[in-house]
Order: sequence, then C-alpha cells, then structure tokens
Amino acid sequence: MPEKVSVIKCSSYNKEEVYNSVKQSLDNIGFRFKENSTVLLKPNILSSTTPDKAVTTHPSIVEAVCKLLKEKNCKVIIAESSGFSGTTKKAFEVSGIKEAADRYNAELINLGSSALRKIENKEGVVLKELYLPEILFKVDMIINLPKLKTHSLMLYTGAVKNLFGFIPGGRKQKYHLVGSTKEKLAKLLVDIYQLAKPNLTIMDGVIGLEGNGPGVSGIPIKTGIIMVSESCPALDIIASGIIGYNPFEIPTNKECIERDLVDKESIQVIGEFVKVNYKKPSPQISKIPKFLSNLAFKHSISYPKINKELCRKCSICINSCPAKALQMKGYPVLDKSKCINCYCCHELCPHKAITLKKSAVISLLIKIKDALKL
Repeated sequence: MPEKVSVIKCSSYNKEEVYNSVKQSLDNIGFRFKENSTVLLKPNILSSTTPDKAVTTHPSIVEAVCKLLKEKNCKVIIAESSGFSGTTKKAFEVSGIKEAADRYNAELINLGSSALRKIENKEGVVLKELYLPEILFKVDMIINLPKLKTHSLMLYTGAVKNLFGFIPGGRKQKYHLVGSTKEKLAKLLVDIYQLAKPNLTIMDGVIGLEGNGPGVSGIPIKTGIIMVSESCPALDIIASGIIGYNPFEIPTNKECIERDLVDKESIQVIGEFVKVNYKKPSPQISKIPKFLSNLAFKHSISYPKINKELCRKCSICINSCPAKALQMKGYPVLDKSKCINCYCCHELCPHKAITLKKSAVISLLIKIKDALKL
C-alpha cells in the first residue's frame, strides 16, 4: 500500500491561503478528522523566537489546523516542551501560538511540567525505557506540526526529529549526551518515534530555515510548500530531498529504513515535487572534538537545587517527581542517581524554592572553541 505524501504550494502565511492548502493536502491523502475527538497538536517551538525567524512552526499553520478541527467539534490541545527548561510558557507567547490557541479555545500544555508515564521499550535500540507525557495516552489523535529546517548535527530536522519535544525538560540534554554522534542520536530519535507515532504530520515549509539551523543561527528561506502525510519517515524522505539532500544520507531516514518503518519504494508524492536547494550547515559545526562535545553536553545538564530560605516544605516537588528522586529529610533532598532531569519539581514549586544551576564549564568550553576557531 503506498505511503502518500502531499506537497502543496503555499506562497504565504495568509490565513485563508494556509487553510485552503492544508485542507487540500488532507484531501490529497484521503485523511479525515473524526468528529468530537480529542486531538493533540505538537508544533515545533524550539525556543522563544518570533515567527519571522522561521525557527518555530508558524502560528498560521497551527490556526488552520485548529479551525479544521473545530469544524468537526474536536477538543484541541497544543503541547510542547521547548529546548530548555522553564522556557516553554514564554515560547508559546513569543511564537504567536498562544494567540492562535486562544482564538480557537485550544488548551496549551507545557510538557515540561506535565505528568509522565514510564514506558518499557523492548524494540528500542538505545532507549530500553523512557518517560513520555501521560497526555499522549489520553487523546484520540496526535498531529505532528514540524518546521522544515536544516540541522547542524543531524543535517535535516523534520517529522521524526520534532517528536523529541515530547521529552520533558533537561532530559533532552541527557539524551543528547547518550546520542553523542549523529548516528547514535538518530537511533535514539527513532526509538522515541516508535513509541510516540503521530496519526498525521503537517509540515510548515512555507518559509523554512537553511544554513546553521535549527535555531536562530539559521537563515529563513522561502520554500512555498505545505507537506502532509500519515508517515513521518516518508515525509522526511521527500522533504529532505526537496531541500537538496540525498534523503538516504539523512541519519533518521537511514535508521527508519533499516528498521522497516518505511518502504522507500512505496512512497507516493501527490502534488508538485519542488526543488529548493538550501544552504547546508557549516562543516565546522560538526568538527568540535568529541571530548569537548561530550563534556559540553554533560555539563549543560542542570540539576534542581533547593533554596532552604524559600522552601515551605509543602512536598509538592516530592509528590510531582515521577522518578521518586526527592525525599523529605528536613528539607527535600535530591538523589542525582535517580533524577531524570524532567524539572517537574522546578516547574511546579509554588514558592520559587527550586533553581537550576549550570556548570561554569560551559563558558570555558565556549572560550576554547573560539580560541581554536572551530
């Protein structure tokens, strides 16, 4: 059976044009929303950046999907955990997605402070177990809303990579340490994909990001497309080809093919296969010595620190910790060996008594990198 990928031209973020393009895309692949269902949208909100930077999924895309879902009387949830702990709420606002959510009465959920479920992953290559947000198991449908971008480590980031946002808080940094090479990180990302497969992916490729993405070091580039598929790897294979890569050299694509998660011969493109050659990430980005890269990730991991002057011993942090890493011993005490760096305690403390402190090693590594002109 063919794995359909719709590629529709969309020249701007004009709301009517985006709505019509998304609707046509769904018709192309024969996808229908079920009435009265609860649907979770997972945009890419990497950081607190405005839409013009092309780092995050544009609010017009989110709004179009909300409108289509509301026409079917669906309950809409928009959920994300941004790149660093404590930034998701601000990122919702700055990206314009909160305004879009408010317009359609969609619920915003910060996955960095939501309840988690421990999942055994027997088919996992890197992750034999992981914590995923409980909300994923309570909705009828998950719609993935990635942004079309280059990625300094992974070369390309799209449908599969966007699901990394399901991982809460600082756990992302710890997983980056585990995935110290692009090949290892690809295996980790596909492990997550296998446990959190969305029902549908709608990619924002109206204005993508080229160069040293996926953040603000990248350069916005008009690409003029919206892509839709029920298969994340099928969409990624087509999207990475559109921006000038050999799709089968993209680490996540290769890993999905090796695990038989996609049949590259059965992919059917509906619409127009455009070609917009993106500037690729600078080779120097990936030439940081491995020992520096690993050390940077290791010391970018923050652990909660209890401020005894502010702590009221209310036990909210202890009760909210999914890994049971906190115990009350006069004041909450952290067992670092159990901490999964989800930062639920930090997010939920009503007294601002829990802080996250990074190592000064990061500043030193930046100076070393600059001195070596890497």
